[in-house]
Amino acid sequence: MPKNKTLSIPQTFLLYVVIFFALSAILTSGLFLYFEYKSFEKQSKLSKENHIQTQEKLIQNEVDQVIEHIAISRDIRINQVNDILIHRVDQAYLLVENLYRTNKNRYSKEAILQMAREALRPLRSKEIRGDYFMIKTNGEEILYPAHPEIEGTNFLQLPDSPEKAVVQEEIRIALEQGKGFIRGESTSFTANQSFSSPSVIYLRYFKPLDIVLGTGEYIPDIEEDIKKEAIEYIKNIKYGVNQQIFINDTKGNVIVSNTTLYKNGDNIIDFKDAKGFALIRAEIEASKRPNGGFTNFDWPNEANGQIDKNRSFVKAYPEWDWVIGAWFDLSLIEAEINGSIKKMQKTQIRKASTILILIILNHLIILLIFRYLTNKTKKNTTTFIRQLKKAIYSNTNIDKRKLTYSEFHTISDATNRIIEDKQKADEELRKSEMQFKSLFEIAPIMILGVDANKRICLWNKECEKVTGYTLTEVQAMDNPFKILLKHQTDFNDFKTHLSKSNGKFHEYTVINKEKEPRNQFWAAFTSSSDLIIGVGYDTTKLTKTLTELNTTAEKLQEANLTKDKFLSIIAHDLKNPFNAIIGFSDLLSMSYEDLDDETKLDLIKDIQHSAKLNYKLLEKLLEWAMSQSDQIPFNPELLNLQPIIEDSISFASYQANQKKIKIQSSNESGLQIYADDNMLTSLLRNLISNAIKFTPEHGEITIKTEENNQQIKISIKDNGIGMSPENVVKLFRIDTKIQTTGTMDEKGTGLGLLICKEFVDKHQGKIWVESELNKGSNFIMSFPKQSHLSNNVLNKKASLN
Repeated sequence: MPKNKTLSIPQTFLLYVVIFFALSAILTSGLFLYFEYKSFEKQSKLSKENHIQTQEKLIQNEVDQVIEHIAISRDIRINQVNDILIHRVDQAYLLVENLYRTNKNRYSKEAILQMAREALRPLRSKEIRGDYFMIKTNGEEILYPAHPEIEGTNFLQLPDSPEKAVVQEEIRIALEQGKGFIRGESTSFTANQSFSSPSVIYLRYFKPLDIVLGTGEYIPDIEEDIKKEAIEYIKNIKYGVNQQIFINDTKGNVIVSNTTLYKNGDNIIDFKDAKGFALIRAEIEASKRPNGGFTNFDWPNEANGQIDKNRSFVKAYPEWDWVIGAWFDLSLIEAEINGSIKKMQKTQIRKASTILILIILNHLIILLIFRYLTNKTKKNTTTFIRQLKKAIYSNTNIDKRKLTYSEFHTISDATNRIIEDKQKADEELRKSEMQFKSLFEIAPIMILGVDANKRICLWNKECEKVTGYTLTEVQAMDNPFKILLKHQTDFNDFKTHLSKSNGKFHEYTVINKEKEPRNQFWAAFTSSSDLIIGVGYDTTKLTKTLTELNTTAEKLQEANLTKDKFLSIIAHDLKNPFNAIIGFSDLLSMSYEDLDDETKLDLIKDIQHSAKLNYKLLEKLLEWAMSQSDQIPFNPELLNLQPIIEDSISFASYQANQKKIKIQSSNESGLQIYADDNMLTSLLRNLISNAIKFTPEHGEITIKTEENNQQIKISIKDNGIGMSPENVVKLFRIDTKIQTTGTMDEKGTGLGLLICKEFVDKHQGKIWVESELNKGSNFIMSFPKQSHLSNNVLNKKASLN
């Protein structure tokens, strides 16, 4: 029987050491693999959660950026609309102010108001849809191009009108502040109906004409423009693996689709995922939370047809009732994590079966260190990229406090400097563009630009106003200059003028859109960008004005000559009585002692008679002069005609009784006339006195009144000596005088009938005579009724009052 082999102490120690190290190695390996597995399992779960959180933050950030972009775009657009409204109303104000300043001494305010209305009516804007409107502070609508049928309507006098409150507010702001915005519900209307819509209106008060100028834009139109811009922006956003933002509204209508299962415009409120989950309704509910919400759903993979687990984030944009969302695929994350676990398991088995476990462990430690560093670097890189995107989109600086590495700090500093420089450049560019645009559009001269291809690329508002053509219409023409220039020689000269561009002005005849010839002067300049700039001004109105001034000057000269002739006649009439006064007074003075009392009394009576004639002539001349210079008050009112006629007959009774003349009156009882009391009384007394003068003893004078729908007639008829046709045409004229004495040799001044005509003209009436020699005369006056008087008479009465 063999003996048991014994080991030496060294060998035993060595064996135990080997066993210890073997067991230690096995135990250490087992424990390492166990803890490594647990650590990896925990790390895998944490990595999955972190990855999901990262994806959640990514899609949440994408959605927040979209909403932030919409809000910023919306604010910018609204501010742009406000600036455009102010700019347009300021332009209209300058136009009306210029019309008033250049025409206030030649035309009435009403005429200037008509000019302003017709000047503003055709003006349109490319940036907004609102037209100009113009109202008086009494509520009368003067200009409303979209619905001209309501022009002339006074909304303040319409108690049931829905527009009354808007007009009241516009007038209140105009009178209290001079200019300002109105935001709220604005009413637009047609002949059959009206509707209200939120709007913004800007207006200014032009005090000299007592009018409010303004224009506006409906807020739904602004919002619609912003929506279209936002949708185009969102369609181009990509993130992840060709993933796209989606938008639905709260009623389930698709605004922006990111799948082929439905398209834009479809209603998917009842749409369900692969497992029957009411996805759209759930997303609408999640979007109502203050910070949005997440939703899990199963969705068919459009590439391989499999059902993938997905997670979406949605957030509401309540201003438009939009639900804006983004999503990511959970299945891809789970597949990635599971693959990593299997790979780790195989790696650990290989580590356990090899004697190089310590080396592998060292490598694993190094790998873990590098993995840690990589994750940290990746986290810093992700933070930096997110902040960089935010800085670019919002034009703000990067916050360096969230970054660990100094390299990122250096890059952030450089990026911040670039962003600050960009902000300054953007602001300068914006100011420059606004200044150029304002100067270009409101310039009172015509400005056009021609590029190297002889194509018109610039065309300001003054060009559009004068020619009637817009830039689009001009660019659509094959040869616009050939159409605009009237003569072939002008066209040839203009081509030469453009090629030289020496800045000298040349005159041309231009045909506008209405086929009207316009006189214009044009000069051409070459810019640094090889753009030929044409500058011109229209002289048509100036030429017309000069012609009208010449015509007016001729008429004034003719009127002065006529008045000179009249004054020579009056001087002659004054001279004869003065000659009599001087002659009789000289005779009385020189031969006073030689003359008997009876002769002296006769001379004194002759002097008195001549002095009275002169006094009456001067009195009539003064009354006529006052009527010419509008110094006689004119206050028309509704009068009872019969008492005035009776009072005038009573006034003339003494003169009539001297010649035993009978005055009869056949008037309608209660007849009323709209006239100035003093002027009407003067008219009747003058004409009755004139009739008595040319009626023989025992004659008859008849005063008759007639009324119809439009006017009232008063006739004063006598059976006196009458007039020849030659004398009839000379009546009521300042440059002629009829040398006719009364039936008892009564003398006349010739001014009575002139004054009568002036007074009748002030009432917008007419006066004429029907007469034959030896058959008497009939002087007839017609006065319009109050409802047929023009605004000139009514306004004049109001101004005098």
